[in-house]
Amino acid sequence: MADLVLNVQDIGEAGKSYDFPLTREWLASALSDTGLSHTEVSLAPDADEGHLSLHAHKQGDDVIVTGKLRAALVTPCARCLEPAPVPVDAEVVNLFTARGAALRPEPDELDLTPEDLDREFYAGDRIVLDDIVREYLLLEVPIQPVCQPGCEGIPVPAAVAGPKDLRAEAKVDGVDPRLAPLLSLVGKVPTEE
Repeated sequence: MADLVLNVQDIGEAGKSYDFPLTREWLASALSDTGLSHTEVSLAPDADEGHLSLHAHKQGDDVIVTGKLRAALVTPCARCLEPAPVPVDAEVVNLFTARGAALRPEPDELDLTPEDLDREFYAGDRIVLDDIVREYLLLEVPIQPVCQPGCEGIPVPAAVAGPKDLRAEAKVDGVDPRLAPLLSLVGKVPTEE
């Protein structure tokens, strides 16, 4: 069931404004099958529902949609697995072009021009925005979300930490300890003068 629908017949030359609430149910449905098997994206538990405000106007058969998408999402931190907030405040800009009444069958491989990549297509009198808004939401989720900028991650138990954690080793005189043996060569190797 499409919840975010624009009726093209209602949009005049001056345009029309729309306000859609992004309810918990809609967000749960839209984000349930994200394909991100390592993470789960959802609306923050203490957040209000998201909001989509749009303005649509027509130019011939084309419909230009601009607006703002706001939501407070949460996903597990990539370092410590604690909830990481993901505030979404995205600009929405799309150009929709009518496909026409007679749709011809699409071949197995369809060649797209650069102009086609900047357009979305609609058939009939309805523009369904659900999948497009879902894409905008997913594009706002970082690849490696962190709960806070200095997150150290999950502490490594001593039994599995290995001989020494090289990150914790201090540098000797500003030199990485792994490169310290090379300091003995300084002065012994002739330099070109």
